[in-house]
Amino acid sequence: LRFEWTRLSTTQENELLQQLTEISTDSLGEGSLLMIVSAVTEYIESVSTGSPSCEDAVTAAVAVSLNRLWYYAHHIYSKEKRSNMMKWSRELNLTGFILPGKPGVICIEGSISNCREFNVRVRAMNWQLLKLQHDERELEGRLFTDFEERET
Repeated sequence: LRFEWTRLSTTQENELLQQLTEISTDSLGEGSLLMIVSAVTEYIESVSTGSPSCEDAVTAAVAVSLNRLWYYAHHIYSKEKRSNMMKWSRELNLTGFILPGKPGVICIEGSISNCREFNVRVRAMNWQLLKLQHDERELEGRLFTDFEERET
């Protein structure tokens, strides 16, 4: 189940999905569909009104689990791949860098769910070799302020 809603950030989508998963596992009866629709409606209304409790929950979720992933690539030359990674990093609120050339290096940092989504997207591209070299979890803070392409 994946939500495509332009008003929800990836963190908010994941929070909503977690709530829906709890509802579906707790109650599998006839009323569960009504409960799911009601939960979605309430959540979207709280997000659209800018409810402080919702904003606090989103901020706390981002602060709780910070990951940093380091990838080694045989080479990174494709402008399309580099452009897609830059776009995805903005969309997923990731920081880090791409070091194009031969060999190529990609470093991303952000929430666990956003790093996983980036990983899925990057691995869907055609690579001669792409290896997740190192996975740092539960970090204190970010090393990078944005996502950039660095020169070799």
